[in-house]
Amino acid sequence: MGGLGGLLLCVLAGFGGMRAAWPAPRRWSAQDPLRLALAPSIGLGLLSLVYFAVRSVLGGGGGAMGGVFAAVALGLAGLAWWRAGSAAEERRTWAKGPIWLWLVFGAVAAVAALTLVLILVASPHGEWDAWSIWNLRARFLFRAADPMTPFNPLLNWSHPDYPLLVPAAVAGLWTWNGGEAQWLAAAVAVVFWASAVFVPVLVLARLRSTAVGLTAGLALAGMPLLTRNASAMYADVVVGFFFVAAIGLGLLAMETPAGRGAAILAGVAAGLAAWSKNEGLLFCSVLAVTFVAAVRSRAELAERIRLLPALLGGMVMVLAFVGHFKYHFAPANDLVTAGKSASMSARLLDFSRYSVTFWGIAEGILTFGDWLVPPVIVFGVWLALQGIRKLDTGSILWPFLVAGLQLLGYLVVYVIGSDRLEWQLDTSAERLLLQIWPAAVFSLLYLAKDSAATEKR
Repeated sequence: MGGLGGLLLCVLAGFGGMRAAWPAPRRWSAQDPLRLALAPSIGLGLLSLVYFAVRSVLGGGGGAMGGVFAAVALGLAGLAWWRAGSAAEERRTWAKGPIWLWLVFGAVAAVAALTLVLILVASPHGEWDAWSIWNLRARFLFRAADPMTPFNPLLNWSHPDYPLLVPAAVAGLWTWNGGEAQWLAAAVAVVFWASAVFVPVLVLARLRSTAVGLTAGLALAGMPLLTRNASAMYADVVVGFFFVAAIGLGLLAMETPAGRGAAILAGVAAGLAAWSKNEGLLFCSVLAVTFVAAVRSRAELAERIRLLPALLGGMVMVLAFVGHFKYHFAPANDLVTAGKSASMSARLLDFSRYSVTFWGIAEGILTFGDWLVPPVIVFGVWLALQGIRKLDTGSILWPFLVAGLQLLGYLVVYVIGSDRLEWQLDTSAERLLLQIWPAAVFSLLYLAKDSAATEKR
C-alpha cells in the first residue's frame, strides 16, 4: 500500500473515529472542516496504539499490524456511516471574517509551512532529540524482532521511559511503506504542526468568531519557535497539539449540542497527550479536575458531572495503553530516579529551589520565541485594550485555568524532581513553555472580547 496510502488510511481512521463519536448526517456537514483538521493527528495516534498493541502481542507482527489497522479504520468508517443515519442536522455557524485578515493569515501560514518544509528537506533527520530518542526508537521498533529491545537498560541515555506515540506512528508508516523512508517521519512532523495551527482556528471560529480564530492562527503560525521545533521533529509540538485539541473539544462538549461525543474525543485527545510525552499524564489530571471545578452555578456543575464519564471514558481508553507500556516495558523515569536520591520533603522545604525555578521560568517566558517584544507583554497589552468577556459561565475561564495549572505543575516537578535544577531549567524550560503555547493562545483569545461587528450573540 505504501507510506502515502498509510497516511491516507490514518486520515480515514481519524475522520471515521471523529464521526463515530460525534455523528453528523451522511452528507458534508457544518463541522466537518474541524473533524477533517483533527483527523490526521487522531489517526496517527490510533495507528501508534494499534502498532504497539500488535507488537506487544505478536512480537514482530508487521504484516498483522497492517491488517489490524485497516480493519480498525474500516470499522470506524462503518460505525460513522451507521450513526449518521440518525444524526441531527448541524447548524452552520461559520462567518466569513475580514478579507484582509484571511489574506494575512494565509500569507503567514504559507511562509511558515514553506520554511518548515525547506528545513526538513535540508535536515531530514531532525535535531538532537529526534536522532537520540524519537527516530531512534522508531528504528528499533521497526527492525527489532523482540519488542523489548528498544527498552534495554543499556539505552538509558535515550529515555526509554518516554511514551511511544511518535516512534510507533513512524514505525507503523514504515511498515506500510516496507522500508524506513525518512520523508514519512517528516510528514508526521508536518501533520502535527498543521494541526496545532489550524484546529484552534476552527474551534474558535465555531465558538467565538472567524476573526478571533484567525487571530489565534496568526499567533501560532507566526511563532518561529513552533515551526523550528516541528522541523526538529520534537514531540513537544505533538503534545502541545493534543493539549489544545482536548481543551477545544471539551469546550465544544460544554457549549454545543456535540455533548457526550465531543467529551469522549476530548478524553481521547488528553490520553494521546499522555501517549506522546510524560507531561501528558499531568495534563490528564488537570483536565479532569478542572472540568468539574470550573463552574459558576449548580446547573453548570450538574451538566459537567453528566459529561464527566464520557471524558474519563475516552481518556481511559488510551491510558490503558500508557499504563501497560509503563508497567511492562518502560524503566523508571529519570526524574523519579533522581527524586529517590534526596528526600522530596527536603526539596519541598528548600525555598531556594522555588526561587531558582520561578526566575528560570520567568526568564523563559520573557525570552520565549526570541521576539523583539516578548509575547506575554504583547498579549497582556492586547488583552487590557480588548477587555475580558463577561464571565457568565465557568467554561470561559476553563481553558486559562487548565493552561495555568499545567504550568504550575511543571514548576512543582522542577522543585521536587531535579538533581541538576539549573541545567534542567536551561535545557527544557523553553520546550515546556512551547507545549503550553497553543493552549495559552487559545485560552487568551477565548477569554477576550470580540469586536462588536463580528462577535456572536
